[in-house]
Amino acid sequence: MLSIKLQREGYDPFIDYLKGACIFLVVLTHCLPHTEYILFPLWGDQAVPLFLLIQDFHAYKYGVDKAVKMPNFVKLFNRIFKPFLLLLLFEVFLLVVVLQRDPLQVIKTAIIGGGIGPGSSYVWIYIQFALLLPVMALIIGLLNKIIGGKICLLMIALSCLLELVCIYIHIPEMFYRLLFFRYFFLIYLGYMWVEKGILLDNIRLLLSVVSIAFILMFAYTSINFEPLFFQTDWKIYHWICYFYVASLFLFFLKFCYNRLSTKLKEFIGLMGKYSFEIFLLQMFVFAFFPHGMLLVLVGNKYICAALTIILTVSLSILPVIVWKRWRELRSTAAE
Repeated sequence: MLSIKLQREGYDPFIDYLKGACIFLVVLTHCLPHTEYILFPLWGDQAVPLFLLIQDFHAYKYGVDKAVKMPNFVKLFNRIFKPFLLLLLFEVFLLVVVLQRDPLQVIKTAIIGGGIGPGSSYVWIYIQFALLLPVMALIIGLLNKIIGGKICLLMIALSCLLELVCIYIHIPEMFYRLLFFRYFFLIYLGYMWVEKGILLDNIRLLLSVVSIAFILMFAYTSINFEPLFFQTDWKIYHWICYFYVASLFLFFLKFCYNRLSTKLKEFIGLMGKYSFEIFLLQMFVFAFFPHGMLLVLVGNKYICAALTIILTVSLSILPVIVWKRWRELRSTAAE
């Protein structure tokens, strides 16, 4: 059996590496064309589930009995929602005042999308998880005392129930996109990271293979799995797909981590440290990147596609790293 232990105390560079890898994959998700040909669902599309698993781990790492407090709402607002809201207001200003777009249409788009720019749903799901995790900590603590190891089966049953509810009421995708439902089972898997560590044994390897099989079926076939799984544009985000990202995929990332140069580890770690700032910037970059103008200037669609990838990735990541490092150096010099 293989295992990975995440540090519960002090700084853990591997966690920053995971977050850095995740935010890089998020950026790639929004700029790579024809991802279906490179099995992107098995690696690139695992970024958000992995981000949420890390959030779970941080919430529960001192034990579920200490995680039953509701989050600090002021801190949550200042750290997550305030910068997101400021970015949204700035984007609305640019679209309405500078680019002369229809104000009502811009506001309608922002409301329906939960923001302006790709990935805006993550902010709302992160906040829902922040509110849900203390409640689930209380429930998990009680269930552990009552049914012990059978909690996994109950969490699967609850996940299936959420799928059935979504199917029965046929929740509109614009709402479903902004809700935590499709990620609910990750709460249990993140809790298991704390209780057992990240493990890869025969059972978890088998479950990972099952997850991979379902990810490929969801992504590459037109099979309708209802009433077992709610059919939406978010094809691979179901409880049965998450055993893989919580186990086998982590060992793949650990394998890569052990073989990277020190400098590259540090850079990816910086991306992880500033992952939310990069996330916000990439929303802005992809919302306003002049794809049409670039195609007119370049003239060749293949060169244009390559330049789009290079420019959007660079503009989403490098300004944050440079700005943060400059502020750190300035602060150090002032001391």
